[in-house]
Amino acid sequence: MKYWNDLDRNIFLEKIFSKPVEIGQIALFSMQIENDRPSVGLGFDIPEFPDTLPKKWEGKGYNTCRMGIDCHGIQDLSIKNIPVREVFFVKITKENNQFYFQATNKNALIEFKAKFITLVAPNVYINGPDDYFFR
Repeated sequence: MKYWNDLDRNIFLEKIFSKPVEIGQIALFSMQIENDRPSVGLGFDIPEFPDTLPKKWEGKGYNTCRMGIDCHGIQDLSIKNIPVREVFFVKITKENNQFYFQATNKNALIEFKAKFITLVAPNVYINGPDDYFFR
């Protein structure tokens, strides 16, 4: 998969970005694992910023887009180190009605198979220069 838009037809994502948003770099800020119904939730920032802002977002100084994914029917979950303040490179493929998710960097790895992956609606916020991951 090349674009976040390919995962799920998220209407809000398509309203605030005039072009598809490429799957690539993320700055991971949260990860939730639930074992009662095997699922993983990831929250992250992306380097792209919406180019079609809703009126309530205009003129507020927002400079960072945060979104996430909810993944269900998890199998073969593997996590190696969770670094703080590092960028991951994400790859998502789909074969035989199953998604394969992989996020890597030089210090860490998160990978799993999932039956379903859905997008969590994007939001925006003001990120200070010391906290901006994508330089």
